[in-house]
Amino acid sequence: MAPSASDLFDRARAARDLQSLLKQGIGGSLLAVFIGIASGILSVADVVIKPLDALATSLGELTTAIFGGPAEIVLAGVEATAQSILGPFNLGPLSFALAIAAVLAGLWIVAIYRDEEDTGNLLVGLPIDIPFVGEEEEGEG
Repeated sequence: MAPSASDLFDRARAARDLQSLLKQGIGGSLLAVFIGIASGILSVADVVIKPLDALATSLGELTTAIFGGPAEIVLAGVEATAQSILGPFNLGPLSFALAIAAVLAGLWIVAIYRDEEDTGNLLVGLPIDIPFVGEEEEGEG
């Protein structure tokens, strides 16, 4: 907390002579300048550090979003395999293979959709265009 004006006057009264009063004044002024410089340096460092910290956090969340869903499906397949080996539903190790196949089938469907060139604006994946709706694709390419 910053000293109040009365604290500064009390300090000045407590000084033994003019020389010690000047030392305290000059020392306080220099201290204020150096604290200002240090605060400026820390502010400039925060301008670089804060966006990089946000970037690192968002990249971690993006990685979790991309790989988290398929990993949960595979984990569910592993748990189902363990339960089916021990329980009455006897697919055994095949349930793990089914979980892997489900993930690969989902990726395959996305890959097919991304390779599709002629898409319409009526339904996704159908090459049916309604006039004056959406963008025209004949002019591209």
